[in-house]
This record gives sequence, C-alpha cells and structure tokens, in this order.
Amino acid sequence: MPKFQIYIGIAAIAGLVVSCQQTPSTPPTSTPTNNLATEKAITYLRSQLKLSPNVAIVAESQKPNPANTSDLCQTTAPTQDGFEIVLIAEDMRYTLQTSQDASKIEVCRSEDAKPETTGKYTGAGYILRYPSDWKAIDLGLEASGASTVIFTPSRDVNLAGDNNLDKLLQKLQQSQQVYVVVERRAFDSKAIATDGSENAKDLVTVPFDAKVKGAKSGSKKEFTTAIASNNWKVQILTLEADKFLYTVRYYQPVAKNDPNSPTAKAFEQFANSFALISQ
Repeated sequence: MPKFQIYIGIAAIAGLVVSCQQTPSTPPTSTPTNNLATEKAITYLRSQLKLSPNVAIVAESQKPNPANTSDLCQTTAPTQDGFEIVLIAEDMRYTLQTSQDASKIEVCRSEDAKPETTGKYTGAGYILRYPSDWKAIDLGLEASGASTVIFTPSRDVNLAGDNNLDKLLQKLQQSQQVYVVVERRAFDSKAIATDGSENAKDLVTVPFDAKVKGAKSGSKKEFTTAIASNNWKVQILTLEADKFLYTVRYYQPVAKNDPNSPTAKAFEQFANSFALISQ
C-alpha cells in the first residue's frame, strides 16, 4: 500500500477519536444553592441584630421563592428567582427573603419562636389556659347545665372510653397522679357546702377579687386531706355566678410534691387564667 494512503488513514482515525472526546466547558452561572443563600442570610441577620459569634442562629427552613430586587418582601410583583429563609435566634423566628444570588437580603417579618407552653380551653361558661403537655377529658354537658372536665399530665393511666367521674378519679388517685377538676354546678347550698375542706386542720383561705373574673363572689382555699390512704394537697378556686357555681380543684399527692416541678405551679395557671364568659 502506498505510504500516503497509510498517512490518510491514520489522520482519519485520529480525527474520529478527537471528535468523540468532550470538549471541557466553563459551567454556566446558576442560582446559589440553599446552603449558600442560608449562610449569607445568617451572616446578614447576625450583623443586623448585632449578635456576637457565640449566639446560635438556627436555619429552620429554606425554599425557593420569587423576589423583586427593588422590594424583596413581596409587596411588588417578583421579577426573578430567590429564596425565603427562616432563621431562629434568641427565641425569635425571622423570615428573610434573598435575591437570586443572595446578594440582597431583607428581614420581612419576625415572631416569637418559644414553644407554646399553654393551651386554651373553652368550657361551659368559662375559658382557661392549661399546661400544653396536659390532656383534657370532657365528661359532657348535662341537661341541668352542669359540666365536668378533668385535666391531667398523666400518660400512664388509661382514661380512654371511660366517662364515669368516680372511676376516672379513682384511677388517678390510685396511681397518685396530679389532676385538676373543673366543674359547673347549679347554684345551691349543697354545692357550696361540700368542697372537701370541712374537716381540714390546715385550711387556709386566700382572699381575692372575684369580680375581675366576671363572678359575683368567690374564694380560694388550700388544705391537706386524705384520699385513697394518701395525703393530698388540695387547692380550690370557687366562683359564684347568677345561676351556677364554678370550681377549679387541684390535687397533688404530698409524697410527690416537688416545689421545683412544673406541676407545683399548675393551680396558679388554671386559677389565674380562669374567667367566666357569657353564653
């Protein structure tokens, strides 16, 4: 074979190999990753709040969110991609908006980030707030207008499917669980006389203004009594309205009475937040 034909063949093969190889290229400019935008947002928030490096800023969430560089907080129509980033610092939640490359950042809103410690309960003619880790067991409204609700932090006692008040209280007392009973009863002398304090030797009556809670009169009592062979600390708030008597009764086993326990201040939570409402 002539040499020039060999050279042509070699050149053709070389050209084929070169054509099959990918030519390196510079990657196109793209929007920053969530992590980069979040890092810039954290730096921005720290500078705006003048927080020291020792103060933790936690990224709660980040998501793509269109933005307008002239007004990042969305009061005008968005013109480009951006990020909405939620950060938590010093028990506050901050929502920030960034531009596409996170070169522009604004704090759009803030709110309390502390976990909710109480829940709101609306009962028959009243409202109150109770510890959020407690559960409420509503025994229903009777034809007379009477009602009973039990509150307890207990998770060990199975109270499901049992609406008998005496049985529920017996379970709580036998297991020595803290509980609160909120009742509304028709206003009569019997209801007033039987609050359990008649034979208490350490009865203390605490004066307070019942009118601020919407009642005509009322009282606060504290005493110790024996229940199910154990001593219990009892605190009672009583409010007298036109037709009904309302009571909030708190029961704490003396053997488990730890002044540093959250349950030790539970009665004050119930009593201070309790208020009558019109129906």
